[in-house]
Parts: sequence; C-alpha cells; structure tokens
Amino acid sequence: MLTRMASCLFVLAALSPGVSSADAAQGGSSTAAVPPAGGLSGATVFIIRHAEKTGSGTGLSPAGSLRAEAYAHYLEHLKFDGEAVRISALVAAQDSTKSNRPRLTLTPLSEFTGLPIMQPCLDKDAACQVAWLRQQPANETTVISWHHSQIEGLLEALGVAPDSMIPGGRWPSDTFDWVVALHFDHSGRYVATRSRLLHEPMSVDNVAWAAMGHPTIRPWSPATATPAQ
Repeated sequence: MLTRMASCLFVLAALSPGVSSADAAQGGSSTAAVPPAGGLSGATVFIIRHAEKTGSGTGLSPAGSLRAEAYAHYLEHLKFDGEAVRISALVAAQDSTKSNRPRLTLTPLSEFTGLPIMQPCLDKDAACQVAWLRQQPANETTVISWHHSQIEGLLEALGVAPDSMIPGGRWPSDTFDWVVALHFDHSGRYVATRSRLLHEPMSVDNVAWAAMGHPTIRPWSPATATPAQ
C-alpha cells in the first residue's frame, strides 16, 4: 500500500511543474516554485495614442512634446473610480524606422515616476502585447502608448469590442486626447461597467493641426484638470 502511494506521488510530481520528486514524496511543495502570473487579475490598463507627430521623421512635434509632458502630470495625478491611480508599468510599441513616438510620449512619465519603458511587442502584434500583460503580477496598473491605427486590434485582443469604447470603433487620425481606461476582475475578465473613455484635459485645436501643423495648446495644470471619477 505504501509503495503504491509513493508511486502516485512521484507521478504527480512529474506532471506538476515547480514540484520536485522529493517534495512530492514528502507530500509538500517546492519553496522555489515560481509564483503564477496574474493573467490580468485585478488589472487596470490605460491606452493612449502617441502624441502629435512631425510632418516627417520618427519623433514628436513641439506640440507632441508638450502633450507628452502633460500626460506625465495628468496620469500621475489621475483618479479612477474615486481612487488615486498608482502606475505599475509603462509599455510602448517597439521603435521602428518610421516612428519612435510611442516611447517618446511616455518618456516624461518615465522620468517622473522612475519606471522604465518596456517595449516587448511590435504595434501590429496585439496578441504579443496581451500575452505580456497576462504574465505580469496581479493588480497591476499599466499605461500603454500605441499607434492609433492599431488600437482597435489591441482592444479586440483584450476582449473589448472597439465600438463599445471608441466612437465608431476607430480612433480618428486627428484625435490625441483620448485615454482608454480598462479594468479586469480577479478572474482576468474585462469589466465593461468599470471601463470608459477619458479625455486628457489639454486642449488642442486639431483642425489647426491638420491644416498647419501648429495646434493651439492649453497645457495641463491642476487648476484646470478635471480628474475622472
């Protein structure tokens, strides 16, 4: 009987990652086992479009640089569902020969918070980005800076219908002040009732930007900002 029990324990050990045969024989688990990933459990994800671009090149325009600075203050002081946001991770689409703008948009926030900017995935690889998010610890708050044309696919990969979050389901090419706020429950499931589209409170005349490349901008300030509740 004891021989049969020992055999069963060793079989279970072989089928259970992170549990050694010795641990199984003793009926215990390995203290060196890696904690499971959060799988988006309790996660909050903020998605922004990179700031305004120049007419050519990979960087930001002067207006875009100003918006990047504004995002640093806005997101650091943001309240969501009545609670102060505590950012855990910053993620940008990988740099390319055409654009470094997602990373540059988060650079002031990175400097302000001391958090590094992670760039695990190409902007067109939404599945890669979601897989990365699922590997992070539970209850993380992540800010993602992405290319606007690929945000629809990122939402779909996260289980969110784009038209339920973005008017018309597509991010307009001349809109830079939206913040998509998504929340996931403790099972990692998207919670629509706790997700919404926010507006970063820096006024940009997008018509002027489209026509001239020189938008009128009112920078963020605590006096003019209206935190999302």
